[in-house]
Amino acid sequence: MADTSKAIDRAKDAVTEAIEEAREEIGEGLGRARERIEELADEMGDRMQAAKASARRRAEAARVYSRERVEQARESLRQGYERVRKDVAELSTDVNEYVRDNPGKSILIAAAVGFALGLLLRPRRND
Repeated sequence: MADTSKAIDRAKDAVTEAIEEAREEIGEGLGRARERIEELADEMGDRMQAAKASARRRAEAARVYSRERVEQARESLRQGYERVRKDVAELSTDVNEYVRDNPGKSILIAAAVGFALGLLLRPRRND
C-alpha cells in the first residue's frame, strides 16, 4: 500500500509540476504575444501618422495647384478681354473712318442691312 501511496504522490507531484510548467509557458507566451501586439500597435500608429502627414501634404499641393490654375485662368481671361476690347476699339475706329470717307456708300449699306433684317424678323403670314 505504501508503494501505491508513493506512486500516487509521485503522480500528483508530476501533474502539479506539469501544470506549473504549463502555466509558466502560457504566461511567457502571453507576455510575448502582448509585447508583439504592442509593437504592432505602435507600428500601426506610426503608419497612420505617416499616412495623415502624406494626406495633408497632398491636400496642400492640390490647393496650391488649384490656386495656380485659377490664377492662370483669370490671367488668360483678362488677356482675352483686353484683346477683344482692343479689337473692338480698332474696328470702331475703322468703321468711323470708312463712314467719314464714304458717307453715301455707308447709308446704302445701312439701308440694305436694315431691309434684310426687316425681312428676316417680320412675322410670317399664312395666306
